[in-house]
Amino acid sequence: VTAPISKKAWDLAGVAYRDHTEWLSRETQSPGAQMVLGAPSKNLWTVLVTRHLPLAEVPSLLTARSVLSAACSLDRALRALGVARPRLGLCGLNPHAGEDGLLGPEERRLLAPAVRRARALGLSLAGPIAADTAWRWHVAGRLDGLVTLYHDQSLIALKAAAGLSIVNWTTGLPFARTSPGHGTGFDLAGKSDPDPTATVEALLLAARLVKIRYSFA
Repeated sequence: VTAPISKKAWDLAGVAYRDHTEWLSRETQSPGAQMVLGAPSKNLWTVLVTRHLPLAEVPSLLTARSVLSAACSLDRALRALGVARPRLGLCGLNPHAGEDGLLGPEERRLLAPAVRRARALGLSLAGPIAADTAWRWHVAGRLDGLVTLYHDQSLIALKAAAGLSIVNWTTGLPFARTSPGHGTGFDLAGKSDPDPTATVEALLLAARLVKIRYSFA
């Protein structure tokens, strides 16, 4: 269980990684490592296709392969937690999931093909779904997890629904690794009122993963 890091501090120190996921993936030679974010107490789970990068870069970096890889990782993660056949939803990139191409081409060009490939592999993946609808379905229990395309598409909804009880789970490693699903909070350092909820949730999830002897490879 690790603490949050400051991306800016890493940059100033010359650390050539944007986040724990990237660093742990390289250090352990685990190219399939993925960033799964969730609120275990509310059974809310997401996987990020892209992580810590400018929003303007997201469309050009999305590929059907990266979407499929993320979906497969979330499927395995949920199965490890006891979900027999996870029902997954893929969030659209554009408003209204592109509105049949009127509001953007990505849904037709790469997201729909990724869904077809995932289904051919046996995954229960619906979409692309308008992101606001996908989250409503997930919170209502209609979906077990969501494949989100960028950082805030996951975290805004998670924190609105679950506050600070969010956990970051790096899947695809040879060991269990979790952390609080929030940043460093330097403004609270040394004060008496920080909220430890996310750290406690991260510890509980790590213990749960070790207990069930999940293979993270």
